[in-house]
Amino acid sequence: MQNESFGRYISVIYRHLQILLNNRLNPYGIGSGQYIFISAIHKNPGISQKDLTNLIKIDRATTAKALIKLEENGYVDRITDKDDKRYNQLYLTQKGTEFIPILNEILDDLTAVLSQGMDSDEYSKTIDSLKIIFDNVQNSISQLKQ
Repeated sequence: MQNESFGRYISVIYRHLQILLNNRLNPYGIGSGQYIFISAIHKNPGISQKDLTNLIKIDRATTAKALIKLEENGYVDRITDKDDKRYNQLYLTQKGTEFIPILNEILDDLTAVLSQGMDSDEYSKTIDSLKIIFDNVQNSISQLKQ
């Protein structure tokens, strides 16, 4: 085994990326933990809160808090499902839709920062490695639940 820990690097990268994201998103009233909800709703208009939680693999309480803030700030609308009144369908508002190109630019800029000094082969291999790590973590969590 290697002497260096994946976990250490992933943790430090995550914390520093949150600082960079918060700095870029703050002028829009969005935190680093909320942009993923905007992006997912944009790609899946009408998604339910439960399906959104499952899609982005974040717990229900975090999803609920993020959606409340995004709704309060005018980015997301909840519309009662006409077929099942127990569920709300989530849509971006006009403000949310207009924010998508800004969000994509921010994320592209941060990807460029993170991948500085990598050629396309290194970038692809890094993505492949991160996918393996992600799958390993998900499998370990699944085993914990059994």
